[in-house]
Amino acid sequence: FIEVGVNPNVEVIRDSLPINSRRNIRVTPGRYEFNEYFVLANTNSSAPLSFNTRYSIGDFYDGYRRGYSLGTTVRANEHFNVSGTVQFNDIELPQGAFTTTLVTGRVNYFLNTKVFLNALLQYNTDARQWSSNVRFNVIHRPLSDIFLVYNERRDSRTGSMIDRALVAKM
Repeated sequence: FIEVGVNPNVEVIRDSLPINSRRNIRVTPGRYEFNEYFVLANTNSSAPLSFNTRYSIGDFYDGYRRGYSLGTTVRANEHFNVSGTVQFNDIELPQGAFTTTLVTGRVNYFLNTKVFLNALLQYNTDARQWSSNVRFNVIHRPLSDIFLVYNERRDSRTGSMIDRALVAKM
């Protein structure tokens, strides 16, 4: 499918917002209204191999943003799939311009229709951080899920842990 659309955004920033802490670029407090215009294309996501891409442009706070992403999914069978995406954001603000890249890998394993295991690994080139998220999901009744989630972030230069959490949600 191909989708063309617009995402309207309204954000009220009460305190200075660090949007790029490595370069010390912050969004000043205020009310921001801006639109993101996008084109999204996906091949058949139920096929053994599928692809997706997205291109977006538009205002971004008091500046401008262009975004590009490319991804693929390999569906081994009805229980297991793996996907990877690379996303680029080219951002221009009065305080400075920067480009970020986010590389994402996902693994999904479906034991049955009520028990799932999902893993997400991301690398952010601008923050120089690895983040991981592993989620075990059990649907014991319709609309009554139990989740066990492990999150972790690490600095890519030193390998030191920034934070981690183990959370149970119902």
